[in-house]
Amino acid sequence: METKNLAKKLKELRALRGMSQEYLAEESRVGLRTIQRIENNESTPTGETIKRITSALNVALSELSGSSTISETVDIKATIVFLKKQLSKTIKKSEIRTFKHFINILERLKEKELSSEQLEGIESYLRYLELEKIPSFSNEIYKKKLIKFRKYLKNKLRFVPSNFYTFWTANFGISFTVSFFTVGFMSQNKIDYTIKFGVILALILAMTLAIITDLKMKKQNRSFHF
Repeated sequence: METKNLAKKLKELRALRGMSQEYLAEESRVGLRTIQRIENNESTPTGETIKRITSALNVALSELSGSSTISETVDIKATIVFLKKQLSKTIKKSEIRTFKHFINILERLKEKELSSEQLEGIESYLRYLELEKIPSFSNEIYKKKLIKFRKYLKNKLRFVPSNFYTFWTANFGISFTVSFFTVGFMSQNKIDYTIKFGVILALILAMTLAIITDLKMKKQNRSFHF
């Protein structure tokens, strides 16, 4: 591994993560002087040192040794760092809302137990969005990117909002029940008790199925709060 290339990549990745040399040294449990010597191209680190640094930066070894340009949105963690930097540069409420919403979704994804396929798909799509290539602050562009990302999570990865089926079934059930009994109350002809019982039973059954479906989504790791 060429120390010159390693020094350049380490500086780039550390800057993209918003880490100081001191912070990286603390997170990686590598001496500060060692970090400085690597970045100044003064020494070749051992395999264990490289392993600790890549773990602290949350990157693969190839990202430190490779020659390709590093994207600021290479993964979930890096994208969060990038959006937080953008957030710190604006005072517009509309932009603040957009950045915070985007960051919150990514934070929840980072904490979620994602499968390797889900994680690979999400990070690939983040690179596809190319957020770092947006030339200047444009809330409309960021909002469009956020909408596309949410659609990707729903349509491609099949994530379902938490308690989605229960929520919509309950809303429909309440509206239908109110309308049904209001019409019955206003009508001159009383509604038969068997019909009332049947309606209530159907609503209870629908709610039960909705709850079961939401539990199934959660078990399949497809439940997510957007």
